Amino acid sequence: MALGVGSLLHGCSYQMLSFETVRNQADVFHARYLSAVEERGLLRYGYVREVDIDLRAGNPEKILQLRQLWVLETVDTLTIRWLGLHQCLPMFNRCFSQFVPTLRSLTLDHAWCENAHQLMEFVCRFPHLDDLALINPCGSCSSGFVSAPPWSKGPRPQQHLPFGGHLVLNGIGPLVQCLLDLPGGIRFHLISTSSCLKDLAKLLAACLSTLEDLNISCLESSKCGTLALTHRFTD
Repeated sequence: MALGVGSLLHGCSYQMLSFETVRNQADVFHARYLSAVEERGLLRYGYVREVDIDLRAGNPEKILQLRQLWVLETVDTLTIRWLGLHQCLPMFNRCFSQFVPTLRSLTLDHAWCENAHQLMEFVCRFPHLDDLALINPCGSCSSGFVSAPPWSKGPRPQQHLPFGGHLVLNGIGPLVQCLLDLPGGIRFHLISTSSCLKDLAKLLAACLSTLEDLNISCLESSKCGTLALTHRFTD
């Protein structure tokens, strides 16, 4: 299930509305769309396993607290685009608690954050994660993002996360070090990343005993290339 341009248009019922109206009342149109889906019985009984939420339009707090989202208690894959962590972390339980027991895969695309540790604080609220994708976290180019001391902006996570599936990292800043600082370590089997990522060697070393597939995108002189390595077990 995706909440984005498609659900906004369906929620508008094809009325002639200005872009500004649709953007400012995105939660209303998303709610109309979800109500139509709910009437068909598709929001309950475990039908929805994957959710994709785009927060570029409307009020994120209102969208994330829509009544219809609260019944989604079997979601195992969640993608959130343009999430403002400074807004959503304080109200995490009101927005995301229904996903906590079942979520196994999380993608954060262009999440707004003050530093990488704030990003990890959000990630660690989902204790059963195997797969993680952090794509271009906003703020990663700022001095505050890079220079913040470890866990200076929030409590250090105590719970070990599974983290044994697929890791996707696209961005700069201390993303890798924050993963390495997590209790219990990381043991991803598949890693997709870029060659410009800081501490890439440390990431590979941390997953040395479990890593099976490695995909590194190389960007240099306006040319793009991809290096893919696959480990095969032999008798």
